[in-house]
Amino acid sequence: MSKSNQPAPDDIPASGSQAIYTIETVERITHISKDRIVLYYQHGLVSPVQATEKEILFDEEAIHKLRQIAFLLSEYGINHQGLREFVSLMDEVNRLREEVRFLRQRL
Repeated sequence: MSKSNQPAPDDIPASGSQAIYTIETVERITHISKDRIVLYYQHGLVSPVQATEKEILFDEEAIHKLRQIAFLLSEYGINHQGLREFVSLMDEVNRLREEVRFLRQRL
C-alpha cells in the first residue's frame, strides 16, 4: 500500500463483473466527488456505460480506472495531460492482453 493510503493500481483488481453503478454509488466506492467524476468523463478519462441528462452509469472497469486516476494524482501529482496519456496507455495494454488471451486460446 502506498503512503497516501490509496491502493496502487496493480493492487486494485479489475473485474469482468456486469454490475452497473450510479454516479452516487461510484462516489461512495471511490471517494471521488461527483463533480470530479463528471470532469474526468468530460475529458475522456473514464467512460460510462450509459449517460443521459438525468444520470450517468458506470461499470467495474470505470471504477478501476477512477481508482487508478486517484492514485496517480495523490502519489505523483500527474496533470490532466499525463492522466490522458496514462489512460490511453492502459487502454492499449488491456486491448493487447485481450488479444494475447484470444491467441492463447486458439493454440
